Amino acid sequence: MIDSKELRNGQEKQEGRREFMRIDDLLRVDYRKISQQEFDRSSGKSEAIFRKVFGDPIAPPEIEEVDLKLLYNLIYQANLKMDRILEALEAREGSAYSSVDTEYVNISGSGMKFVTDRGYAIGDMIALKIFLPMVSNTWLTVLGKVVSSTELPRKDGYSTAVRFEGLSEDDREMIIRYIFKRQRELLRLTSDMKAR
Repeated sequence: MIDSKELRNGQEKQEGRREFMRIDDLLRVDYRKISQQEFDRSSGKSEAIFRKVFGDPIAPPEIEEVDLKLLYNLIYQANLKMDRILEALEAREGSAYSSVDTEYVNISGSGMKFVTDRGYAIGDMIALKIFLPMVSNTWLTVLGKVVSSTELPRKDGYSTAVRFEGLSEDDREMIIRYIFKRQRELLRLTSDMKAR
């Protein structure tokens, strides 16, 4: 197996070629535009933005580990999320995030293209929550800066491409590992189909 860091420093960074491997896949993506004011209020700290948009992350506990304090915290978190949902429903601009449930995406270690329900201006910031079905299912939260957004034929939405902003190396490595995993699965599937 080739280490993704070797790819970045080697062949994949040649002039005229993309820096990272890409793959088309079906993934779940939640997203919402972040205004410049929201970004400034959070002092550019992405975790504060993700908490405001998607709520506090909470790992599901093992059944044996549930005690009264944890149960209280879980109910409290659910109550906060319900409050956010009600606020979003009451807001004029509909500040709730949108969700693309198992939509075709094109993803790499540097960005992603997916279909959105509205168009965005180049430079708009979008908070993204991407579901990567790895060995342990992983939700990845990242900021993306819009590099293109074009209306699709038949008005089926907008093809929107974002460049990841402030993506940690660990998260980038996770995306790259996922891409290699999917490529191996697709190659295996193709060879199995040819064998039949």
